[in-house]
Amino acid sequence: MLSKKEIIMLKMLYQNRNTYTSSKQIAKQLGVSDRTARKYVQGLGLILKNHKLGQICAKQGQGYRLNITDQRSFDRFYTEKTNTRPTAADLTTINEANDRQYFVLNQLLFGQKPVFVDDLAADLCVSRSTISNDIVEIKQLLKPYTIELKHRTSQGIYVAGSENSLRHFIMNYFFMNRLQDNLYAFSMYKHLLEGIAIEEIVIIVLDTCRKYFLKLSDFMIYTIVLHIGLAIKRLQEGFEIQLHPQEANLAQEVEYQSALEIVEKIRQQMGIVLPSEEAFYIAIHLKNKLVSETIREQIDLDDNEVKQQLLVVLQKIDQETGFCLAEDPLLIDGLMMHITPLLQRLNNGTSMENPLLETIKKDYSDFFQLTIRHFSDVPFFAPYKVTEGELAYLMIHLTAAMERLANQQKARVLVICATGIGSSQMLKNRLEHELGSKLVIEEMISYYEISEQKLAGIDLIISSIKVPDVVLNIPIVTVSVFLDKKDIQKINRQLKQYKTKKQYRSVLKQRPKTLSDKERELIETSFRPELFLWLAEETDKEAVLDQLLTRIESVEKRAVKEALGKQLALREAYSSVAFSDHLAVAHPIEPITNDAYAAVAILKQGIKWDDEHDQIQLIFLLSPDRLGQVELNKISQLLVPIIEDESFKDALIASGDFEHFMECFIGYHLGTHLSHM
Repeated sequence: MLSKKEIIMLKMLYQNRNTYTSSKQIAKQLGVSDRTARKYVQGLGLILKNHKLGQICAKQGQGYRLNITDQRSFDRFYTEKTNTRPTAADLTTINEANDRQYFVLNQLLFGQKPVFVDDLAADLCVSRSTISNDIVEIKQLLKPYTIELKHRTSQGIYVAGSENSLRHFIMNYFFMNRLQDNLYAFSMYKHLLEGIAIEEIVIIVLDTCRKYFLKLSDFMIYTIVLHIGLAIKRLQEGFEIQLHPQEANLAQEVEYQSALEIVEKIRQQMGIVLPSEEAFYIAIHLKNKLVSETIREQIDLDDNEVKQQLLVVLQKIDQETGFCLAEDPLLIDGLMMHITPLLQRLNNGTSMENPLLETIKKDYSDFFQLTIRHFSDVPFFAPYKVTEGELAYLMIHLTAAMERLANQQKARVLVICATGIGSSQMLKNRLEHELGSKLVIEEMISYYEISEQKLAGIDLIISSIKVPDVVLNIPIVTVSVFLDKKDIQKINRQLKQYKTKKQYRSVLKQRPKTLSDKERELIETSFRPELFLWLAEETDKEAVLDQLLTRIESVEKRAVKEALGKQLALREAYSSVAFSDHLAVAHPIEPITNDAYAAVAILKQGIKWDDEHDQIQLIFLLSPDRLGQVELNKISQLLVPIIEDESFKDALIASGDFEHFMECFIGYHLGTHLSHM
């Protein structure tokens, strides 16, 4: 029997199961402390595990996520415990108006049964009036294409327009605007397929599938289009396509006839002659199960055996990168479809040349090495020699999945405003309305409330006031409380960078560190011997800061000590600048000095900085220049590993003098692992 709070938590985790939910969010929903919330999570996780329904996965810094292992049994359990009908798997992320509109349009344009408003409301778990409002918006989307939305009692709602108009809308709405969200390969490798009319291939595939009443997901269509695009690329680059298809069991199937027509239309409309045998591999994507079984019989491999071996590989990649690839059905299906003809090629002693290989090795070496490392030893490849070109094709599937997973996770945002409640609420409402599908507002605070605890787990800061970014190793976007178009564009740019960095951080966390020439120059000009202190004797916070301020004034060659000291005190009055048990980074609210300085004090014996930090040994005083010409905030970003890497922190404390400090600091960021000095 679940308690009331466990039921609330189950609903919350289920509704957000494609992303992580923090203990803070759970605690707020349950009205308990974070610690108590974690206990409830553990209890519910144990219940799900004992019933073999699933588990609650925990990820440091992100929170908890529900992973269902037996969907049918879970649905019964969920319905029984919550008295709520769970939504279908493909509706789990439909929380926003745009997502509902996408679903409705999908039903209208691709569905094979009448569409009624009441049915849509039931499927999407919203009111009839909500669907009616969505339909008003949909009519506006269709209007520029001269397509109307009509209604008949027996037929429900339906679209009316010419075939060309419908095709034009489908092309733009479902495909070209969503390429990056649905298949990362088309965005990441767009320049690799330069010169190939992807849009035209999409139209050919789409028209043919509709003609033969083949119902495919947009992901499946992208997979087929990518396959064709790569085949054309191979021909253009002069690679010979060696095919050994087995058509006997497929020749009479509608999928094979559709594939033949696709190949013929590409010849007629694009002037590109693909080998007729290429239709066999297109048909594999259109009708994967039948063909897969035939091929696996020939190579003496069981479908489940291949899938289990594949899952083991994906789980190992998950352990290294922090992704959940082994739980991504789109990735698994895509890889299984690709591996089927690949195994046949290997069995026949052939391989498919990859015209993208050299570019992939040069520009995406980390992703490529990840693929080689984990797929080279997979058992179903053991009897064969798999070429780098074939492995590069597998990499495309992995990067597509990583991008999808990154897109599913909303950025956690902290909003900083002036004290006005009205303006704060206005900004919050605008952010949620315009960007609610991309971000989650964790909290709204005033500048004086900024603290280490408030910043924990935050991906982006959006502020209506100017916030110094000297210490905050978090991107900051300054906006108007009215959030105009330029503000939205700025936020979208940061969100795009956030997703890219998130993906690369996961894949490259074992990668050696690097330091650009510009960053090295910044370090060498900001840190100076005359601004360095190493103190073995006992001292206190005031004495250390006094010495550092005196040294900055001496280098600046004008009286700045008093003004800079007041600025440091003012900043400290807002919140502590101690960012870990051993690190403090002091800085002014407003720049005082003409030049930028990074003064350092290293203490053999820790000092009390405030009531919560009594063993501070590393003190950095960052003083930005008044003209803002020096990017001193990049120095603060280079300090973050001190918090995360115990050995780096210990090496800095043990450095003893400026020369060894610089050697250690630069060496760490270059990937040179120095022993303690």
